[in-house]
Amino acid sequence: MDTLPHPRYRDREESRFFCANGLTPEATWQALGGELARVLDDAQRAFWRTLLRMDAERVRWWHGAIFARHFPHDGGRFRVAPAFFGVVTPDGGMRQLAGTDPLAIRAELTTVCTAFNGQVGAFGDLDAASVLDRTRAAAVLYAGILRVHPFADGNHRAAFVALSAALWSLGLPNVEFDEDAEMTAHDEALVSALSSKEGSVEPFATLLADRAEHSPRSQP
Repeated sequence: MDTLPHPRYRDREESRFFCANGLTPEATWQALGGELARVLDDAQRAFWRTLLRMDAERVRWWHGAIFARHFPHDGGRFRVAPAFFGVVTPDGGMRQLAGTDPLAIRAELTTVCTAFNGQVGAFGDLDAASVLDRTRAAAVLYAGILRVHPFADGNHRAAFVALSAALWSLGLPNVEFDEDAEMTAHDEALVSALSSKEGSVEPFATLLADRAEHSPRSQP
Protein backbone atom coordinates (compact mmCIF):
# COMPACT_ATOMS: atom_id res chain seq x y z
CA MET A 1 0.00 0.00 0.00
CA ASP A 2 1.34 3.44 -0.88
CA THR A 3 2.79 5.40 2.01
CA LEU A 4 1.64 8.75 0.61
CA PRO A 5 -2.07 9.54 0.50
CA HIS A 6 -3.83 11.47 -2.22
CA PRO A 7 -2.84 15.17 -2.29
CA ARG A 8 -6.35 15.83 -0.94
CA TYR A 9 -4.88 14.83 2.42
CA ARG A 10 -2.07 17.37 2.25
CA ASP A 11 -2.91 19.66 5.15
CA ARG A 12 -3.31 23.36 4.51
CA GLU A 13 -1.27 25.86 6.47
CA GLU A 14 -4.19 26.65 8.79
CA SER A 15 -4.58 22.98 9.70
CA ARG A 16 -3.51 21.74 13.12
CA PHE A 17 -1.63 18.99 11.28
CA PHE A 18 0.31 21.18 8.86
CA CYS A 19 3.68 20.90 10.57
CA ALA A 20 4.75 18.57 13.39
CA ASN A 21 7.36 19.56 15.94
CA GLY A 22 10.82 19.07 14.46
CA LEU A 23 9.56 18.32 10.94
CA THR A 24 9.03 20.37 7.82
CA PRO A 25 5.51 20.52 6.35
CA GLU A 26 6.58 18.09 3.60
CA ALA A 27 8.09 15.67 6.11
CA THR A 28 4.95 15.97 8.23
CA TRP A 29 2.77 15.09 5.25
CA GLN A 30 4.93 12.08 4.46
CA ALA A 31 4.96 10.95 8.10
CA LEU A 32 1.18 11.17 8.38
CA GLY A 33 0.88 9.33 5.06
CA GLY A 34 2.97 6.54 6.54
CA GLU A 35 0.80 6.40 9.65
CA LEU A 36 -2.35 6.25 7.53
CA ALA A 37 -0.91 3.44 5.42
CA ARG A 38 0.01 1.49 8.57
CA VAL A 39 -3.48 1.86 10.03
CA LEU A 40 -5.03 0.77 6.73
CA ASP A 41 -2.76 -2.27 6.56
CA ASP A 42 -3.74 -3.25 10.10
CA ALA A 43 -7.43 -2.80 9.32
CA GLN A 44 -7.19 -4.89 6.17
CA ARG A 45 -5.56 -7.77 8.02
CA ALA A 46 -8.01 -7.54 10.91
CA PHE A 47 -11.31 -7.18 9.08
CA TRP A 48 -11.16 -8.91 5.70
CA ARG A 49 -14.49 -10.80 5.60
CA THR A 50 -14.62 -10.49 9.39
CA LEU A 51 -17.50 -8.89 11.28
CA LEU A 52 -16.81 -5.22 11.96
CA ARG A 53 -18.77 -3.77 14.86
CA MET A 54 -18.47 -0.02 14.76
CA ASP A 55 -18.74 2.40 17.66
CA ALA A 56 -17.61 5.93 18.43
CA GLU A 57 -14.53 4.72 20.27
CA ARG A 58 -13.23 2.85 17.24
CA VAL A 59 -13.52 6.02 15.14
CA ARG A 60 -11.70 7.98 17.84
CA TRP A 61 -9.01 5.29 18.13
CA TRP A 62 -8.33 5.27 14.38
CA HIS A 63 -7.91 9.04 14.38
CA GLY A 64 -5.45 8.74 17.25
CA ALA A 65 -3.55 5.96 15.51
CA ILE A 66 -2.98 8.25 12.52
CA PHE A 67 -2.21 11.52 14.30
CA ALA A 68 -1.32 11.04 17.98
CA ARG A 69 2.34 10.11 17.46
CA HIS A 70 3.11 13.49 15.90
CA PHE A 71 0.25 15.53 17.39
CA PRO A 72 -0.44 14.08 20.86
CA HIS A 73 -2.70 16.95 21.92
CA ASP A 74 -5.08 16.51 18.99
CA GLY A 75 -4.87 12.92 17.75
CA GLY A 76 -7.82 10.84 18.88
CA ARG A 77 -9.57 13.74 20.62
CA PHE A 78 -13.08 14.81 19.72
CA ARG A 79 -13.29 18.52 19.03
CA VAL A 80 -14.68 20.87 21.69
CA ALA A 81 -15.48 23.80 19.39
CA PRO A 82 -17.86 24.24 16.46
CA ALA A 83 -16.57 23.16 13.07
CA PHE A 84 -17.53 24.03 9.52
CA PHE A 85 -16.63 22.30 6.28
CA GLY A 86 -17.38 22.86 2.63
CA VAL A 87 -18.94 20.64 0.01
CA VAL A 88 -18.64 21.24 -3.72
CA THR A 89 -22.04 21.38 -5.35
CA PRO A 90 -22.69 19.90 -8.83
CA ASP A 91 -22.81 23.40 -10.34
CA GLY A 92 -19.25 24.00 -9.19
CA GLY A 93 -20.18 26.16 -6.23
CA MET A 94 -19.26 25.68 -2.59
CA ARG A 95 -21.68 25.16 0.27
CA GLN A 96 -20.58 25.54 3.87
CA LEU A 97 -21.96 23.05 6.36
CA ALA A 98 -21.73 22.83 10.14
CA GLY A 99 -20.52 19.72 11.91
CA THR A 100 -22.46 18.29 14.82
CA ASP A 101 -22.55 20.31 18.04
CA PRO A 102 -19.50 19.27 20.10
CA LEU A 103 -21.68 18.13 23.00
CA ALA A 104 -23.54 15.73 20.69
CA ILE A 105 -20.59 14.25 18.79
CA ARG A 106 -20.39 10.94 20.66
CA ALA A 107 -24.15 10.41 20.52
CA GLU A 108 -24.32 11.24 16.81
CA LEU A 109 -21.40 8.96 16.00
CA THR A 110 -23.10 6.19 17.97
CA THR A 111 -26.22 6.66 15.86
CA VAL A 112 -24.17 6.44 12.66
CA CYS A 113 -22.34 3.33 13.83
CA THR A 114 -25.55 1.69 14.99
CA ALA A 115 -27.10 2.25 11.57
CA PHE A 116 -24.10 0.58 9.91
CA ASN A 117 -24.13 -2.32 12.36
CA GLY A 118 -27.86 -2.83 11.81
CA GLN A 119 -27.54 -2.94 8.04
CA VAL A 120 -24.66 -5.41 8.20
CA GLY A 121 -26.50 -7.56 10.75
CA ALA A 122 -29.49 -7.81 8.43
CA PHE A 123 -27.45 -9.42 5.64
CA GLY A 124 -27.29 -12.88 7.18
CA ASP A 125 -25.40 -14.65 4.39
CA LEU A 126 -22.88 -12.08 3.24
CA ASP A 127 -22.40 -13.69 -0.16
CA ALA A 128 -26.13 -13.45 -0.82
CA ALA A 129 -26.07 -9.67 -0.36
CA SER A 130 -25.61 -7.60 -3.50
CA VAL A 131 -22.56 -5.42 -3.96
CA LEU A 132 -24.81 -2.35 -3.84
CA ASP A 133 -26.41 -3.45 -0.57
CA ARG A 134 -22.96 -3.84 0.94
CA THR A 135 -21.64 -0.52 -0.37
CA ARG A 136 -24.80 1.17 0.88
CA ALA A 137 -23.94 0.10 4.43
CA ALA A 138 -20.35 1.33 4.01
CA ALA A 139 -21.62 4.62 2.58
CA VAL A 140 -23.85 5.17 5.61
CA LEU A 141 -20.80 4.86 7.86
CA TYR A 142 -18.46 7.01 5.76
CA ALA A 143 -20.89 9.82 5.05
CA GLY A 144 -22.10 9.81 8.64
CA ILE A 145 -18.61 10.30 10.06
CA LEU A 146 -17.91 13.11 7.61
CA ARG A 147 -21.24 14.78 8.38
CA VAL A 148 -20.69 14.64 12.15
CA HIS A 149 -17.12 15.93 11.60
CA PRO A 150 -16.00 14.77 15.06
CA PHE A 151 -12.43 16.10 14.96
CA ALA A 152 -10.93 19.53 14.53
CA ASP A 153 -8.89 18.20 11.58
CA GLY A 154 -8.23 14.84 9.94
CA ASN A 155 -11.86 13.81 9.54
CA HIS A 156 -11.45 12.56 5.96
CA ARG A 157 -8.56 10.29 6.87
CA ALA A 158 -10.35 8.76 9.85
CA ALA A 159 -13.49 8.31 7.77
CA PHE A 160 -11.49 6.73 4.94
CA VAL A 161 -10.09 4.12 7.33
CA ALA A 162 -13.66 3.37 8.46
CA LEU A 163 -14.85 3.11 4.86
CA SER A 164 -11.99 0.81 3.89
CA ALA A 165 -12.46 -1.42 6.94
CA ALA A 166 -16.19 -1.62 6.22
CA LEU A 167 -15.64 -2.63 2.60
CA TRP A 168 -13.03 -5.22 3.55
CA SER A 169 -15.28 -6.67 6.24
CA LEU A 170 -18.01 -7.02 3.62
CA GLY A 171 -15.72 -8.91 1.24
CA LEU A 172 -15.11 -5.98 -1.10
CA PRO A 173 -11.91 -4.16 -2.11
CA ASN A 174 -11.37 -0.73 -0.69
CA VAL A 175 -11.97 2.10 -3.12
CA GLU A 176 -9.51 4.95 -3.54
CA PHE A 177 -10.13 8.19 -5.38
CA ASP A 178 -6.76 9.14 -6.83
CA GLU A 179 -7.45 11.21 -9.92
CA ASP A 180 -9.03 14.65 -10.00
CA ALA A 181 -12.06 13.34 -11.93
CA GLU A 182 -12.51 10.58 -9.35
CA MET A 183 -12.38 13.10 -6.51
CA THR A 184 -14.96 15.25 -8.28
CA ALA A 185 -17.28 12.26 -8.61
CA HIS A 186 -16.67 11.43 -4.94
CA ASP A 187 -17.52 14.95 -3.80
CA GLU A 188 -20.61 15.27 -5.96
CA ALA A 189 -21.97 11.89 -4.86
CA LEU A 190 -21.72 12.89 -1.19
CA VAL A 191 -23.47 16.27 -1.32
CA SER A 192 -26.91 14.97 -0.36
CA ALA A 193 -25.65 12.70 2.43
CA LEU A 194 -23.51 15.43 3.98
CA SER A 195 -26.15 18.13 3.79
CA SER A 196 -28.50 16.58 6.35
CA LYS A 197 -29.24 13.44 8.34
CA GLU A 198 -32.06 12.72 5.90
CA GLY A 199 -29.84 13.09 2.84
CA SER A 200 -29.46 10.10 0.54
CA VAL A 201 -26.32 7.96 0.45
CA GLU A 202 -27.53 6.26 -2.72
CA PRO A 203 -25.37 8.27 -5.16
CA PHE A 204 -22.23 7.49 -3.19
CA ALA A 205 -23.22 3.85 -2.61
CA THR A 206 -23.74 3.45 -6.35
CA LEU A 207 -20.36 5.03 -7.07
CA LEU A 208 -18.69 2.69 -4.57
CA ALA A 209 -20.41 -0.36 -6.07
CA ASP A 210 -19.30 0.56 -9.57
CA ARG A 211 -15.72 1.15 -8.44
CA ALA A 212 -15.62 -2.04 -6.36
CA GLU A 213 -16.96 -4.20 -9.17
CA HIS A 214 -14.29 -2.91 -11.56
CA SER A 215 -11.41 -2.90 -9.08
CA PRO A 216 -8.44 -5.22 -9.70
CA ARG A 217 -7.84 -5.40 -5.95
CA SER A 218 -8.76 -8.59 -4.11
CA GLN A 219 -8.30 -10.02 -0.66
CA PRO A 220 -4.93 -9.60 1.08
